[in-house]
This record gives sequence, structure tokens and C-alpha cells, in this order.
Amino acid sequence: MYILGLTSFAHEATCALIKDGQLKFLIEEERLNREKHTWKYPANAIRECLKREGITINDVAHITFFWVPKKEIVDNLAHFLKYFPASLNLLAAKSGGNELKFLERVRLMSSIGRSIQQQFDLPHTPQVHFVEHHLCHAASAFFVSGFREAAILTADGRGESASTVMCVGRENHIEKIREIKVPHSLGHFYAAITEYLGFKPFFDEWKVMGMSAYGKDTFVKIFEDMILLNEDGGYHLNLKYFGFHTHGQARWVSDYLIEKLGPKRERTREYDQRHFDVAFGLQRVIEKTGVHLCRALHQTTKLSNLCLTGGVVLNCLMNKKIIESTPFKDVFIQPIANDAGAALGSALYHYHQNLKRPQSSVFEHVYHGPQFSDEDIENVLRAKGVHYYKSENVARDTARHIADEKIVGWFQGRMEAGPRALGNRSIVVSPLHAGMKDRLNARVKKREHFRPFAPSVQEERAKEFFRMPRDFKSPYMILVGEVLEEKRSVIPAVTHADGTARVHTVSKKVNPRYWELIDEFAKITGVPVIINTSFNENEPIVCTPKDAVECFLRTEFDVLAIGNFLVTKEG
Repeated sequence: MYILGLTSFAHEATCALIKDGQLKFLIEEERLNREKHTWKYPANAIRECLKREGITINDVAHITFFWVPKKEIVDNLAHFLKYFPASLNLLAAKSGGNELKFLERVRLMSSIGRSIQQQFDLPHTPQVHFVEHHLCHAASAFFVSGFREAAILTADGRGESASTVMCVGRENHIEKIREIKVPHSLGHFYAAITEYLGFKPFFDEWKVMGMSAYGKDTFVKIFEDMILLNEDGGYHLNLKYFGFHTHGQARWVSDYLIEKLGPKRERTREYDQRHFDVAFGLQRVIEKTGVHLCRALHQTTKLSNLCLTGGVVLNCLMNKKIIESTPFKDVFIQPIANDAGAALGSALYHYHQNLKRPQSSVFEHVYHGPQFSDEDIENVLRAKGVHYYKSENVARDTARHIADEKIVGWFQGRMEAGPRALGNRSIVVSPLHAGMKDRLNARVKKREHFRPFAPSVQEERAKEFFRMPRDFKSPYMILVGEVLEEKRSVIPAVTHADGTARVHTVSKKVNPRYWELIDEFAKITGVPVIINTSFNENEPIVCTPKDAVECFLRTEFDVLAIGNFLVTKEG
């Protein structure tokens, strides 16, 4: 039985295809239409999933969607009336992190079946099963966690009306036990400060997280007044600091917040210590709130397993604190925690909860996108007229280039799903010299100096370089570890200002070619660690050989390792 799960008309438009509960493909539309965080109907992603599986839309038994638009209208009526007439501004505000307005977004979501009908010229509008947003997130984590029962926390900007939801999952059933509704949203709270600091809300939050390492506790007390922790284990925002609950994205923060923290940073202005201190205060309060929620969830459920998902869970520093400071014995963090994962979750929720099918899969990797043969790759290399040769051992030859301090694009196997490049669509360089970070930023990534680069390390040797929270593995680069003090001078290019690193532990079983690359680098240098950052240049991560070659040619890469071929810019 095939089920097609979709997200669209918000952000991270995505198609997931499952067969008998097993994930076959998960492809984000942005990787194909090349529009970062695209909200548009995922026509390309749907077509690609079906083509790669060798089926047609007629082979799909059920279609699911990650939102219940009618529920959003009903649930938000109380919010609208509570803040009326100021809430009239919400009708004209941008909605879902894009240029769509509320009523247009709801209309498009409601008519998703007609979009599918038109794409495939079907005689009838197919039935679409609309699944509540936070239940999609919960399903995306619990049903592939390997746990038979677990507490579940989902936290993001918002669903139809909920922003934070606590659930219990048992076998093939998820039950909500508590929800916190907008405007009391951790995601919107973080987005508001992201916008205040001159970045793009919903998309640049990781920049703020990176900034926090350079900050001091100047504003922590003020931030503790912005988000108030309740004795019953919940929280609420102090709305006098904000304006998004009445004006949407047109007014994220209030004059009161500006009075307390100072003027907003304009996008083109330089950073000063105040900006880093604001990021520090925000980050500390988010971590404190995450721990507070999870402790309450454990006290309520008394369960030993925890599942975490939703966009807020991409905050690796918060995840570290939750693992270290709560009683849960085992934690599964869905690596595709943003709305792309909700496409998978909608399909899994329908399969397990609605159709009552038993748990049947465990999430083991994120390599669920398309892959390309050497023949496909060589056709592109010839068409582009680049200088290349076929390597007898691409891992060994690439490792030599990395050891020679070259900047290398690494394009192998199936594309990753989710926001992290994890060794199949990566830029890889040596971590051994501190200047490599600035060189990589200046020549390729062209991003803020305070943003760290992540280390990929052989899983079995991670303890030689990093202290992970409770010795957890980090196969999805969603946890922060501490670089051992004696190793900070060995791998300075991945050691952040606070001595941490967003670690990616690499399993030989899961990704043998990438593991081999690190192994070959270790044979040369004695260090089983390389820098791993996404293969892109202010665009979506590359998907196809054509994307990879074009990115290589327009940036200051030295080498491209693509399939079994090595490409250089030397004639």
C-alpha cells in the first residue's frame, strides 16, 4: 500500500512516499525548483517520488496532508475576537512564512486535492486525508523511533492553533495530553528575536543560535520576563513585548521590547556586543523552557522514552540541555523536525492510527532522495566541458585533497532529506587549521563569521575528540557536544567560541563511503574528523549532478568529487 504525504502552502513544501509503513522517498520541492524554503505546491517532488519508485499516481492508495485548514479557521476565531479590532491586521499579514495571506493560504490548502487532479489530469478530485499539524510532527518521530511507548513533545511556530503539544505514543496510537496555543509559541518567540536582530524569521534562527556563543548574560533577566514558566509545567509569553499576535509578521516585537533591549538591528548594519548578548539571552531562555516542558512531561507520563520534533527541536543546544537535565533514559530526535518531516508524519499517522496498522519501521538514516549513476554524472560532466577523471578510489584521492587544504564538493549516493547535509551532498575540508573557517566562508559559503562549521567524525572514535551529552551518538548533526580541551588546538576550525561543536557521528554501516573518506583522511593526518557543511551557496542544497557542477563552477571550490569522478578547474 502506497501513501503519499504532502506539505505545501506554508514552507518546506515536500512529498513523502511510504509503502506499507516504510519510507521510500522524501523530497523537498526546494531541491528541485531551487527556491529556498519554497511554499509552492510540490509538483516536482511528487513527480520525482513516483518516477523513482516506478509507479503512477493511480498506484497510490491514500493521499495525506499536514494541516486541517477548517480547524485553523474555527480554532482561531477565539484568538481573533480576543484581540479585536487590532487582530484585523492579521487578515492582511503574511502567513506561513511566505507572501501568501491567511485567506489565500487556507483556500489553497483546502483545495490541495484539486491541485493533484490538475497535475495528473485525473477525472475526479482524489480524496485527501487532512491530519492535524502537530499530530503529523508527533507521528513523524514516534512511529519510526523504535519505541513501543514514549512521551512526545512537539514545538514549532504554530499548527492550526497549537504551538506546543505533549502526547503519549503507544504501539500504533498517539494521544494528545496537553497543548499550548498561539500566541504562546516558542517558535514565534524565537522568530520575533530573529527578526529583531535583522535576520529572516522562520529561516535564520540557526544564525541566532550561533551568535549566542559570543554573548554575555546582560539581558537574561529581561528574557526571563518575556517567557514565563508556569507551575503546572506549561509556559506563556508576556505579550507586552510582542506584536505578532495582532499584526503578524508586520510587527514582530513591541515598542516595550525595543525600550528594554535597544533599537532593532538593520539588516545591513554591523554586529555589536549588544546583538550577541540578545542572542545569548534568547538561547538561555529557550533551553530553560525546553527542559521545563520535558520535566513536566516526564512527571505526567512516568515514561522512560522521549520523542522530540517540530522546528524548535532543530535547536541543538536546547536538545543537549534536555538530554542532560531530564530523567528520560532514551531520546529520539526526529532529524527532519521541520515541516518537511510533517509530510512523512501525515502519511505515517494515517497508516498507523487511522488504518490501525502496526509499527513496522525504524528511522536509520536520512538518505531518502534521488541518486544518480556514474553514467548520469559523466553525461553532465561532458556537457559542461569540465576537466575530470575517473578515480579508482575516490575516497582516498579526495582525502588527499582535503589534507592538502583544498575545498572539496562531495556528491555521492542518495540525497539527504531535511535541513542538514550529512555526507552525501556536502562540502568537506580539513579542520586542522583555524583559518580554514574564514577561508571557506570567504570563498564559498559567504555567510556570517560567527556561524560555526560542523565536524563529521567516525562514530567509533567520537569520544577521542568530543564529550557528548550522556554519550549519545549524533548521526543527524542535531546535538551539540563539547570539544575536549586537549583537542581544541587540533581541530580549531570546528571548535566554536564556547568550546562546543555540532557533531555528526558517521557510521560505517549507514554511510560506508563517507566513513571511508574520513578514514582515509585519518590515515594521512591521524585525525578522524573533517569539516562538513552543506553543498550550496546561499541556495537549496544541490540535488542533481547539474546542480553540483554549476555550483562548483561559479564558486571558488578546488575539487569536486562526484560519484567516482574527480573534477578540477585545471585545464
